[in-house]
Amino acid sequence: MTLQQFLYLIEDEEARIELEIDGFSDDYEYLHFWLSDFRASRDIAKYHSDSIVESFSFIPEMENKANIKILIKP
Repeated sequence: MTLQQFLYLIEDEEARIELEIDGFSDDYEYLHFWLSDFRASRDIAKYHSDSIVESFSFIPEMENKANIKILIKP
């Protein structure tokens, strides 16, 4: 399932998303965005919309970072 397909399954427009991008190196890149921004076609995370979702977790909001954490490999 692509990132875009997965995000359209989420009903909470105010969900805060943390995208963890595995760039095949020792470090991961992280993006944080609001689901409503993604759906409004703002450029946040659109570059990764066709990436495959490797895993996800619903985590409690901690320090306003995210409600949902998603791992992708571009």
